[in-house]
Amino acid sequence: MVRFPGGKPPESCPATEEHRVSLQYQPIASLKPGTRIENTVFLMANWQLRPKRDGGQFVSMQLRDASGKITGVMWDSFEPLTDGGVGENDFVQVTAEVLTYQGQLQMRIQRISRVDESAVDSKHFLPVSPVSAEEMDRQFAQFVGQITDSDYRALVDSIFSTPALMDRFRRAPSAVSMHQAYLGGLMEHTFCVLRNALKIADNYPTANRSLLICAGLLHDVGKTMEFTFDKKIAYSDAGRLLGHISMGNALVEVHCSRIPGFPLAKKVLVQHIILSHHGYYEFGSPKRPKTLEALIMHHADIVDAQLSNYVEFAEKAENGGARWEYSAMFERYIFAPTEGEVKGSELMRALVYAAVPPPLAESQASPNIGEDLVSSDDLLRSLGADLPEKP
Repeated sequence: MVRFPGGKPPESCPATEEHRVSLQYQPIASLKPGTRIENTVFLMANWQLRPKRDGGQFVSMQLRDASGKITGVMWDSFEPLTDGGVGENDFVQVTAEVLTYQGQLQMRIQRISRVDESAVDSKHFLPVSPVSAEEMDRQFAQFVGQITDSDYRALVDSIFSTPALMDRFRRAPSAVSMHQAYLGGLMEHTFCVLRNALKIADNYPTANRSLLICAGLLHDVGKTMEFTFDKKIAYSDAGRLLGHISMGNALVEVHCSRIPGFPLAKKVLVQHIILSHHGYYEFGSPKRPKTLEALIMHHADIVDAQLSNYVEFAEKAENGGARWEYSAMFERYIFAPTEGEVKGSELMRALVYAAVPPPLAESQASPNIGEDLVSSDDLLRSLGADLPEKP
């Protein structure tokens, strides 16, 4: 579960600093059906213009803060969006009503306007990893200490001895929205990937563990430059133009050139893992994995990305959110059962077992065996279904 600065979601309150406009904040996690929102600030992650059934158009958007996200809908008066006054990843001031649609909270927005970023208190929009900074540093030192190859150890020491880069490595998110999208998320994801990779390598003893740890620590290091996260988590211009894979590859190239006598073959092996860890061209990797260590790293990375995404969704469901949600990562609906409840399972059991008679010895078989079975209509009535009586 995501931690918040100060240990809890900020209360709904105006910013009080003299140099800031008085702005209202209310955590998305605190919203309930019927809540009225008046001129409250959220981060608008994206929006789309969609067709109405009657031929008109409406706007659907996703609003976020440090506590979660919610879908917003505008049925009219959305000119600030279509005219370009409000854009994706802008802070916005919203007047709306909270309601439930298909089991999920939604905002029906009457008014929206852009808020200048300099006036916003960032603590309301930057969630923090649940893992403490001290624990992150302990894990980092532990992994570095396991690198027995002196060349790979020299490369890791060279890169992370840069104070500014190490500071951003500690604070950077792992993503803007998909998984571990909070401060400290990059280190958390990196260490999860490393643990996955080393456990996989236990089954394949020819894997080079020093190479795995070195490349694992560096596989997403480009995200320290790809993202900005002072006021909100977003892509930098360079991040959109180059991407963290290319940035990490360039970082390794430069640092290897500064280490006297660094073996070129080892540099290429590290770079290959960085360039191929997404696995497929369509997922942003310019190369596909072609070594044992690169294959291990790809699978270790995708396992953590997907399972972290699912765990975050399941935690929200446990706290009263929807049990079904469409996941852009999985490109399908995913399900979080609560206390083992799966609606429809009892009906399925009743119908399936009612249709199958118990086995009988041949001497007991009756030519009219079907007459002893409960009809499907009678069974449904016994389960509470509202069916018309037989004539």
